[in-house]
Amino acid sequence: MLFQRLTIVLFIPFFLLSWNVYGSKDPCERALGAPSQKLVKLSKSFEFQGLTKEGLQALKEARDGLRTRIRLFDQRFRGLGAIHHAATVARLSKNHMMLYGPPGGAKSAVVNWMMAAEAEAPFKLQLHQMIPESAFTGGQNFEAAKEGRFEINTKGSMADYTVALIDEAEKGNPAALAALLSLLNEREILAGNQVIPARLETLFVTSNASLPELFQYFVENGQGSTAPALLNRIQLKAFTYNWLALQDQAILDERLARLRYLKALAPSFPEVLKDEVFVEAPQIDWASLRQLLSVLFEPSDLMMAVYRSLADQMRGATFEAVRASEQLHAQAPMDEPFVYYPSADFSERLRQQIPDIVLLSAGLDFLLSPLADDKVLEKMVSEKIQLDPLSLWRAYLVMTTLSSGETHLSLGPSLKGKSKGVPTIEVDFGQTLDPSRARDLREERLISNVRAEQERFQRIFLKLISEVQDQIKLRVTATREHPQDIQGTSFEALLSSHSGD
Repeated sequence: MLFQRLTIVLFIPFFLLSWNVYGSKDPCERALGAPSQKLVKLSKSFEFQGLTKEGLQALKEARDGLRTRIRLFDQRFRGLGAIHHAATVARLSKNHMMLYGPPGGAKSAVVNWMMAAEAEAPFKLQLHQMIPESAFTGGQNFEAAKEGRFEINTKGSMADYTVALIDEAEKGNPAALAALLSLLNEREILAGNQVIPARLETLFVTSNASLPELFQYFVENGQGSTAPALLNRIQLKAFTYNWLALQDQAILDERLARLRYLKALAPSFPEVLKDEVFVEAPQIDWASLRQLLSVLFEPSDLMMAVYRSLADQMRGATFEAVRASEQLHAQAPMDEPFVYYPSADFSERLRQQIPDIVLLSAGLDFLLSPLADDKVLEKMVSEKIQLDPLSLWRAYLVMTTLSSGETHLSLGPSLKGKSKGVPTIEVDFGQTLDPSRARDLREERLISNVRAEQERFQRIFLKLISEVQDQIKLRVTATREHPQDIQGTSFEALLSSHSGD
C-alpha cells in the first residue's frame, strides 16, 4: 500500500534538483545567466529568509510582464493557452519543447512570438537534408588545423545562442541531428579532447510529422537508436491542430480586420502603431525569475512520495499501451496505421526533471493570480510556499501530449472551502479535439492517442490523490477575501479559490 511506503519515505529529505543536473559535472551550474543582484535573504546556514527589496521588485516586474504577455498572446492566438504555458515553463526551466501537427497550426508562429521578446536575438534554422551538424555544434577551427590541432569553433552555431528554433525537423538529416544529444542534455559539445560549454538554454522544435513518423524516419535512415534519445531530451511536446472553433475564428477575424485597417493608415498616421494590436510581448528577466521561483516554491515530502508512485504507474501504463498498439499494428495495420509513440518515455533522467517543471508551473500560475497582487504579494512570499500532492496535476506538462485548450485543476466546492460534502477533483484539459472530425485515419488515431494519454494520466493521478487525501489536509482557510496566511493551506486549493474557477 502507498500509505506503508509513505511512512518510510516521508523522512527522506528532498533536495531540489538544480537545472539540468542529471549527469552534470558542475554542481554550481553555469553562472553566465545568473541575476546581477542579490534577490533573496539567507541565514548563515543558507535558509530562506525572505526577499530583498530588489528581489520583491524583480518579482513584481516579472509578474507584470507575464500578465501582459498572456493577454497579448490570447489576442494573437486562440485555444493555445496550455501550449503557451508550457512554452513559458520550457524557457524558464531551461528545458526544450517540440510542437508538431499538420501545416497551418501556428507552430512556428507561437515559437517566433515567444522568442521575439528575448533580450538576445535567437538562433533560427529551417532544416533540410543538406544542413550539417556544424550548424548545431560549430565547425573546425582552420587556424588550429594548420598547426595540426583539431578544435571546434562554436561561434555562430546553435551552441552559441541561449534560445533556438529548429523548424520542420522532419526534413533534417538524422545523422546531423544526432549531434544534438550532448548539446541538449549536458549543454556541452564533445570534440576530441575538447569539452566545450554551450550557451543554449532552450530549444524549440517544430515538425509537420508526428512522433511515430519522426521515429520511423530515423529508423529508415539508420539512426533508430538516436530517435528515442533525442525525443527524450525534449521534455515538453504539443500537438497543435490547424482548425479553430467558430467562436475563436470570429475573434481572430475581428482582430485581423482591425490590424489590416490600421496597417493601411500607418504610412500617413504613424500614431496608429501605438494601438495594442502592434504591441510586442515584454521581455522577462528569466534568470532572476528562475531564481526567485526556485527558492519560493518547494515540494513537500508527501508530494515527492506520491510523485514517485505517479511516475512509476504512468510508466507501466504507458508501456502497456505501447505494447497493445504494437500488437494491433501487426494484426490490423489498417486500423492501427502506426505504433503509438508516447510523449514521455519515462527514463530516470526525465523522472528527475519533472518536479522542477511542476514547481515552476505553479510559480507562473501564482504570479498570474490575485494572490500575487500588490496588496498581498509581500505577505505571500515572506515564507516558502510548499506544494502538496495536488500540485502533481502539473506533471501533465511532460507526462501527456499537450493539445488545444486551457488546462487547469478543477476542484469541487468543499475543496475550495465553500461548502461541506464530498470533494471533487478533475484535471480539465479543456479538450476540443474530436477524433471523428479528423481528416484521415492517421490523424484520427493520433488525436485518439493524445486523448488516451490525458485520460490515463487523470485516472492514475486521481487514484493516488484519493489514497492520500486525508494526509493532504485540504483544510482550506481561504475565502474569496485575500488570505492573510497560507500556512496549512493547500496551494492549489488556495489558487483555485482566487482564480474564479
